[in-house]
Amino acid sequence: MKPRPLPNMIIGACEWVALPKLDVRALRARVDTGARTCALHASRIEPYVEKGVRRARFRIHTGHPHEDSWQQCTAPIVDVKRVRSSTGHDQERLTIRTDIVIGHERWAVDITLTNREQMTYRMLLGRDAMKNHALVYPAHTFLQGKPRINQPQD
Repeated sequence: MKPRPLPNMIIGACEWVALPKLDVRALRARVDTGARTCALHASRIEPYVEKGVRRARFRIHTGHPHEDSWQQCTAPIVDVKRVRSSTGHDQERLTIRTDIVIGHERWAVDITLTNREQMTYRMLLGRDAMKNHALVYPAHTFLQGKPRINQPQD
């Protein structure tokens, strides 16, 4: 079996990310190779069904520490995952799939919705999202700068 080539992008311990399908242009994310999944700080999470499709309505809090910086979002639910937090608590979380942009690269990731109001970073970037896309250089932060969003992709 031939090994896969290494990803071209090197990211730091923290990076700016964009979630263009959710209309989030810049959000600070903590890179966590110890976490499998991505987590996004969201509140008022409401699952609902529209035309036979399970969806979630939620608020994304984009500012820290200012909780008044938020926007309303909706996305299809792709899964409900049981996740153990860093504090050891099990929690069921709705999971959405959306595009992420780091630097000039864009790809789809699964993100769980949860309350991260006590955390410094509004998003956690887990290793499944980085697989085949990025290598982590933990000695530095924000190596890719602000996301460069090109044309929308559907």
